[in-house]
Amino acid sequence: MNLQQTKPLSDIYAREEDFSADLAENLKELNVGKFEDAETEANVGTRRADIVATGEDGTLVVENQFYKADWDHWGRLEAYARLKEADVAVLVAEDFEKLMVVTCDLRNEDSKIDWFLIQVQANSHDELSFHHIAQPVRDIQTEKRSQVGYSEFWAPIRNGEFGELFAGRPVPIRDEGWIGKSIRNIKVNLFINKQNCYIQLLFTEDSRMERRDQIIQLFPESDYTWKYSDSPKEAKVNFPVLDKGKNDREDWDEIREKLVNMGTDIYNKINEAGL
Repeated sequence: MNLQQTKPLSDIYAREEDFSADLAENLKELNVGKFEDAETEANVGTRRADIVATGEDGTLVVENQFYKADWDHWGRLEAYARLKEADVAVLVAEDFEKLMVVTCDLRNEDSKIDWFLIQVQANSHDELSFHHIAQPVRDIQTEKRSQVGYSEFWAPIRNGEFGELFAGRPVPIRDEGWIGKSIRNIKVNLFINKQNCYIQLLFTEDSRMERRDQIIQLFPESDYTWKYSDSPKEAKVNFPVLDKGKNDREDWDEIREKLVNMGTDIYNKINEAGL
C-alpha cells in the first residue's frame, strides 16, 4: 500500500464514532489477537468505551481518536481496561508522543494486560494501515514454537478422558480457544480464554434469531445463567462456567470437568427436546 501521501482521519470520517464503527468490523487489522463480538460505545460504569470485544484471546478494549494521542484518552483506556478485566488494551491514534510510548512500555513490564499503541494512517485512496508503536515484549522463539503442535488443555477431553461427546482429533494450538459439537444446525462450543470459560450456542442459519428464541426456552433463567452475544451474521448465547481460564493452570482439571459437564447437559437437553 502506498502511503507516501497521507491524510487526516477527519477527512474520511465525520466523527470518531464513525471510525470506531468501521474499526470494530475490522479488528483483525490491529493484529493484537483473535477477537469478535465487538461492541461500540460499550458501557463501562457510567462511561462508554469506544470498542469492547471478546474472543479466543479474552477481552479487548480499544480507545481511538483523531490526530495525536492525548493523555485523556490514555487515562480512559487504563480505567476501562482494568474495569473490564481486559487481556488486551489498545490506543489507536495518528501520532504519539515519546513519553506515552515510554509509559506504555512500562505498563507492559508490570501488568498482566497486553498494552498497545497503534498508529493509523490513511492514504489518498482512503485506505488505512496500522503500525505498532508500542507493544508487549515477546520471545520470538517461544511464539514460533507455539505455532506448531497441539493444545495441552484440550488433550484429555479429546482423548475421551471426560466422556465421548467432545472427544475427537487433537486441537492445534492455533485453534485452542474452543472445541465444539453440532446438533440440528446448532453448534455447542466449549470456550476458554485467559481468565474465564463458558459454553456457547451458535446459530448461523437464516432463521437464527427465531431458532435461538425457541431453543433458549429449554434453559429457564431460574436454572441457568446466560446472555445473548449476537453479531450481524450469527446469533449466540453464552453460558458462563467459571471465572477461571488458561492462566489458572493448577485448576485445569476442574475447568475441563465443568466445561464438559455443562456442555453435555446443554447438548442433551437440545437432543431430548427434538427441536
